[in-house]
Amino acid sequence: MHTGDVGIFDEDGYLRIVDRLKDMIIVGGYKVFSSKVEDIIVKHPAIEMVALIGTPSADRPGSENVEAYISLSPEYKDVEDEEHLKGEIIDWLKDKLAPYEVPKKITFSDALPLTIVGKIDKKELRKKSMQESS
Repeated sequence: MHTGDVGIFDEDGYLRIVDRLKDMIIVGGYKVFSSKVEDIIVKHPAIEMVALIGTPSADRPGSENVEAYISLSPEYKDVEDEEHLKGEIIDWLKDKLAPYEVPKKITFSDALPLTIVGKIDKKELRKKSMQESS
């Protein structure tokens, strides 16, 4: 039965669902599970909501770059130096993630697109990213 979910078996033999297949990002042959990385990124105090997507890498055909769309917490919404904050977030993540899991691009957004049921619409974010890169 194909569900589109990605699961792993733990040491006790139990299956644990870790992500959706369409949300998995391939970076230089490594698998990046977006839900795992999002769970870590959202712990940064400046971040209210985050979504990760994979975008085609111009340098490596068949590989993707990790791109993060971030909605900032209210106390960070009026930050003057966005580039400094992006650098701070990336430096913070370098201690917590493998180098290939750290986003190569961060985009701040006032609100992330949501589906009818209230989940982040990654399909819409992928479309937006493709339009921006064209």
